[in-house]
Amino acid sequence: MEQKTAAWIAQAVGGEILCGNGSVLVTDICTDSRKASAGDLYVPILGAQVDGHAFIGSALAAGAAASFTSEHDSAEAALETAGETGGVLIRVADTRAALQRLGGECRRLLTIPFAGVTGSVGKTSTRSMIATALSAGLRVFQTEGNANSQVGVPITLSRAGREAEAAVIELGVSDPGEMTRIASIAGLQIAVITNIGISHIEQLGSREGILREKLHITDGLSQDGVLLLNGDDDLLHPDNLPEVSELTACKKKFKTLYYGMGKHNDYRADHVRIEDGRTVFTLLYEGGRAEAALPVVGLHHVKNALAALACADLLGVPMEKAVEALSHFAGVAHRQERIFLPSQEISVIDDSYNASPDSMRAAFTTLAMTENAGRKLAVLADMWELGPQTEQYHYEVGQALGATDVSVLITVGTLARKIAQGAKAVKPDLLVYSFDDRFEAERFLTKNRQPGDLLLLKGSNGMKLFEIVEEWKRRENR
Repeated sequence: MEQKTAAWIAQAVGGEILCGNGSVLVTDICTDSRKASAGDLYVPILGAQVDGHAFIGSALAAGAAASFTSEHDSAEAALETAGETGGVLIRVADTRAALQRLGGECRRLLTIPFAGVTGSVGKTSTRSMIATALSAGLRVFQTEGNANSQVGVPITLSRAGREAEAAVIELGVSDPGEMTRIASIAGLQIAVITNIGISHIEQLGSREGILREKLHITDGLSQDGVLLLNGDDDLLHPDNLPEVSELTACKKKFKTLYYGMGKHNDYRADHVRIEDGRTVFTLLYEGGRAEAALPVVGLHHVKNALAALACADLLGVPMEKAVEALSHFAGVAHRQERIFLPSQEISVIDDSYNASPDSMRAAFTTLAMTENAGRKLAVLADMWELGPQTEQYHYEVGQALGATDVSVLITVGTLARKIAQGAKAVKPDLLVYSFDDRFEAERFLTKNRQPGDLLLLKGSNGMKLFEIVEEWKRRENR
């Protein structure tokens, strides 16, 4: 965050300084008092179990320059909390809403183009690929980590500096109304929707409900902006009937372009193949054609790359330079990250960050397309937030796995046992081992893995399969 005075921040969010010097400079934002440092604005968030207001004093004592508050309503009460820290307390009606307003004000100070990415699967990888492609011709700022929420997006907007020439941000939702709140402050020139799956269907009711919520990304799209859609997704396909009325309205309001494999797409991939462990394809678009090679395996990576190349083209980056940049794409940690463990002579596809039925199937495709000398093992954990059909979704994922060349299936968690059932129904001779937690699975794998093995690890983030890989990495480095 570029330096702002506490007084500027108070005015920007419609707040009131209760105590402290308004000329104090703020250089960043934090929402965790344990991570507060000099120059921070601490934003106490009211969570389901913890109210951040209880830690305002701790944040100021740790060096935070200022804090929002919706609990203090007098200078006396504010001074009592601030103590001798000299910290500034800014009274606001709602700290989360004030944070979003602050993010919006910071965004309005910038004139650079922003591309925003949402969708059920692949947001982070697509965002990272877009940033890589744009970096071939522009200085690019992008979302750090997975900061794509009502809290994360405004903090991201506040950190985009004037030295950047373009920005790529990620926008995620889990409940109705969230997208409008974060998109409306984003000021987008390009809005990308990667797909419509069933992640968060428990809260949003149906795929159509998920689509309606995702379409609110256009609440932050400029009138001359571009809506960029995955034209291979059945709900986003230009000829989809019956269409969700909100999609029809968005397509009438904004210039809409499509990317994907089908011939109807404006940016499409042809002749996709695997060569020497790289995914190679021919890009066809209005400006011509280009040969692209990605250092990652999987058809979904091709679609992510198409979105990235479309954004590069729309923002004036020469296509040949964008293609070259993607040939060095480094990937994203815990999202189909390829790891080789020399001491054990095994390879791991670490896709443990999160999981849904769609991303599970995409991971199976990657596993099937990846060559290795030994066995292929799938380590699959529970998928969360799938609503009343959770068990059926797990069973169907198992059926999809059973149709692959996987030799061994290890499941982790109660729901994942349904994956095992589905896989055995399709492939009765598949070796299956089921465990209650990752600790049991890690002990089994450590004892039974073999040289040449290729392991896929995937499950919802809360199942923490990534800790299995991290433990193996630590042992490698001892």
